[in-house]
Amino acid sequence: MEVAAKVAYPGECCGILLGKTAESSDSGEIEVLETREAPNLIQGTRKSTHFKVDPLFLYQVECEIEGVGLEIVGFYHSHPDCAAIPSNEDFEYMVPGLAYVILSITKDGVKDIRTYKKDMNY
Repeated sequence: MEVAAKVAYPGECCGILLGKTAESSDSGEIEVLETREAPNLIQGTRKSTHFKVDPLFLYQVECEIEGVGLEIVGFYHSHPDCAAIPSNEDFEYMVPGLAYVILSITKDGVKDIRTYKKDMNY
């Protein structure tokens, strides 16, 4: 994730978190085992403040992991020259129960990494 954020800077990188959810559905814990860097479909100046994962790429990853014991447990993206906190748009599009990792990056590298999860009761 950090390498993807550095390469994409000053644009946003994005990707998919693959892993497993805890046996107990009440705990809400996940284990991330792999990541998949996704192309950011946003182009131009908006690419520095927005990201969009290609739905076809998402489908291809879902097909790839089907039957191998992995599932999509979340997503990651970078915030160039901004704090690692969800924007209003980030929060609006979060799927409850999935993990969202945000990396704050500047020209000098990754400054902060935080994980968020929208409550299932939202």
